[in-house]
Amino acid sequence: MSDTTATGAPSVHRQRGEAGLFRTPFIRRYVLIGLQIAIVVALLAYWEIGAQTGHISRFLFSSPSQIWAVLVQRAQSGELLIDIGTTAQETLIGFLVGAIGGSILGLLLWYSKFISDLAAPFIAAIGSIPVLAIAPITIIWFGTEMLSKVMIVAFSCVVVSLTSSYRGALRTDEDLINLMRSFNASRSAIFTKLVVPSAMTWVVSGLKLNVGFALVGAIVAEYISSEAGVGHMILLGSSNFGMNIVLAGVALVMVMMLIFNALINLLERFILSWERN
Repeated sequence: MSDTTATGAPSVHRQRGEAGLFRTPFIRRYVLIGLQIAIVVALLAYWEIGAQTGHISRFLFSSPSQIWAVLVQRAQSGELLIDIGTTAQETLIGFLVGAIGGSILGLLLWYSKFISDLAAPFIAAIGSIPVLAIAPITIIWFGTEMLSKVMIVAFSCVVVSLTSSYRGALRTDEDLINLMRSFNASRSAIFTKLVVPSAMTWVVSGLKLNVGFALVGAIVAEYISSEAGVGHMILLGSSNFGMNIVLAGVALVMVMMLIFNALINLLERFILSWERN
């Protein structure tokens, strides 16, 4: 097969200098995964060897073997499962309240341009408040139990989801809206059958952005007041200058983030397939 288009221009793969092997999406995907794993293994090996030979300070940077030992020890004692479960529960519930609720509110703003313009400065003002500033107030209002953590996580997500979904609703094709109106479709019918489906890509984009915000919100909440959780684990390690505990907590946060992202990617695939059908 020729590597030029019908106009004689080089193909995208030739322009990027990619080998023919990578033109197959299936092979390209697994080659990328293999290279990513290789990079991680190489970095961990360099880190471990440097710590063993003294070129890297164990006090300042710990080592992969020490971090693994902390994770194994906490897993055997049952603390690891409690910490992961606590943070995951706070993140998921707060994400559902803030991100899903914010997306619904953003879509509903499509109903009234006047209300959306009226609310715009208040939404911008709320979005400018850092989570670290609101966290102590939330603890005072809602106590030190899980409810306060959930509210902090929800606060971290709501503005991004609201603005993203509202922008998606505004980008609905006006010609299609006018076409439905010509058939005497009600405003509710236009909203449910046209506006919501067309805004789904924007809604999912907001959800993907908010996964990180939700997890960070849970960690910050646990910093302020907690008896369990990955953030609590990191806080205890830093207060005792235990870099192995701190970095073990950081590693858990990274793994949890990857898992949450994978779940959102599955949701995105489901929504896109539903739109195509």
